[in-house]
Amino acid sequence: MDNKKSVTRDSRKGPDLILRMLDIISVILWGFIILDLAMILFAKPEVETFIDRFFSVKVRDYWDTNILRFPLMLSLVQLLISVFLLFLNSKRLKRKDDKMRISVIASIYVSIFICVFLTIYLYF
Repeated sequence: MDNKKSVTRDSRKGPDLILRMLDIISVILWGFIILDLAMILFAKPEVETFIDRFFSVKVRDYWDTNILRFPLMLSLVQLLISVFLLFLNSKRLKRKDDKMRISVIASIYVSIFICVFLTIYLYF
């Protein structure tokens, strides 16, 4: 019996198109997260300040649901893209130094949290 290990040559010289695409889209997904959080903060009730009380300025004391619909849709798109990237990443785990992108997994968790939170708030 031969106990020779099969030697396969690594023909990849560096990150290929799919790995570069994973990195670029991961950065875009973090941009989506920042945009989601900014829109949620923009939709929250305004805080009444001293100047508002002094000049009797009416401030919004409720969550703006029209603004909250955009982060909900954006987080759904983010979730779909993240799941697709997770699938691509799982198919590229052939070399020893290949690893799962934690950024994609974190993006999935954040988008699920935003989707659940906004869906419960907007529709229940």
